[in-house]
Amino acid sequence: MGIKTSEEYLESLKKLKPKVYIAGEKVEDVTTSKYFQASLQEACKFYDWMHQPEKRGDFVYWSPLINEEVSFWTHIRQEKEDFFKLLRVMKKNNAKNFCSFCMGIGPCVFWATTYDIDKAKGTNYQERLIEFFKKIQREDLRFCLGVMDPKGDRSLKPSRQADPDLYLHIVERNAKGIVVNGAKMHTSSAPLAHYIFCAPCGFLTEEDKDYAVSFAIPVDTKGITFITRPSPCPVDPSPMTNPASIRHNMVECLTVFDHVFVPWENVFMAGEWDFTDRFIHYFSSFGRPVKATCISARTDMIAGAAALISDYNGVSRASHIRHKINDMAIASEIGWGCVLGAVANSVMHPSGMTIPDISISNAGLHYTRLRFVEFLGMLMEIAGGVVTTMPVEADFRNEETRPLIEKYFKAKADVSTEDRLKLLYFIQELTASRFGGYFLSSAICAVGTPETNRLEVLRNYDLMTQINNVKDICNITS
Repeated sequence: MGIKTSEEYLESLKKLKPKVYIAGEKVEDVTTSKYFQASLQEACKFYDWMHQPEKRGDFVYWSPLINEEVSFWTHIRQEKEDFFKLLRVMKKNNAKNFCSFCMGIGPCVFWATTYDIDKAKGTNYQERLIEFFKKIQREDLRFCLGVMDPKGDRSLKPSRQADPDLYLHIVERNAKGIVVNGAKMHTSSAPLAHYIFCAPCGFLTEEDKDYAVSFAIPVDTKGITFITRPSPCPVDPSPMTNPASIRHNMVECLTVFDHVFVPWENVFMAGEWDFTDRFIHYFSSFGRPVKATCISARTDMIAGAAALISDYNGVSRASHIRHKINDMAIASEIGWGCVLGAVANSVMHPSGMTIPDISISNAGLHYTRLRFVEFLGMLMEIAGGVVTTMPVEADFRNEETRPLIEKYFKAKADVSTEDRLKLLYFIQELTASRFGGYFLSSAICAVGTPETNRLEVLRNYDLMTQINNVKDICNITS
């Protein structure tokens, strides 16, 4: 059966024994550690959604690979309409739940890349990849992506670093497989996954061929260490003061590989440096519309919060506030429109995978993520400085101080002080908390920065055609 329950997921984690450190402690069982409870709750909701009648249509798919129903997170989206559906589900879901764990697009990227390598080199990487995906689908397993290397001195190529391990690389090849050293950063919720799926993070040259490596292995493989940053959600969260972080609370990891053995059947690139540009191109083509969808949905969330708090404060008719909320709506629609345009303008890869338009999606993401930063500031402005100075929930619950808070934090007559505080705490989490910093960072840095969006548009925009059009208009023949 290709669909687990959350209980079965937790039981499957208990069988794994990854080497995990968090907050200075070594963790023997992530399912019982206090530091992982909020993140486990988020991981479990992804399993629970598949068993809820109202969500089943969005999160359960039919896989032609295994001829069974599979989950949203293991399904391989080859058809254009399939990718449209993924994005529509994210747009609807993320405005309320923050995240749908969009790195499920990883299979699409590797599918196209392995096809290209096999066709040129006569390898059998895609056959291995398909067998791996079949296992993932049949057992409803989760994987995290390990793409970004520590990079060290960024002015130097991987092979010229003072420490060769600053990029993940092959140190040994033998008849059974490869051995790798190095690390991957930003491996979100890695100790709560079953597999880690690694790939190069940039274009490589021949001298860096040992760094052109892609593979998937269980998280408890000998030699892997996870140094984990606790999620932005407090250890003891409250639904009133932590409404955002209890819904989006992934831990983040530095994942270290110390002479880790990977069997050949799980290796999908081993030295093919001349295909790293293809991988990055496909990763951008799939990753950017997904991230732009996420930013559009979260902009919708900010617009909703801004509209609600302006109403609670009695200023919803103020022209400057209505103008700001209108800007949020426009930016959200521009980003979403670019996403739809990128998929509508996609091309069919010879492997049978639909590749979205890279220029349109990068342009949309670049615009919306930079406006998103502005909108967080606007939201704080609309809510007011009280976001960072108001009493904590414990004082509201105290029978002696509550009457004073009820009196002095009252705004519109028809809105309870408690409801206004709940909304202010939500805005505080979005704009003025550790979660707020994580929220902002994920918008700016995830799936590449705004500068990478600019570069992709520059590389792929057909400027020469526009130049020639102008020459034709002006009758310039030289």
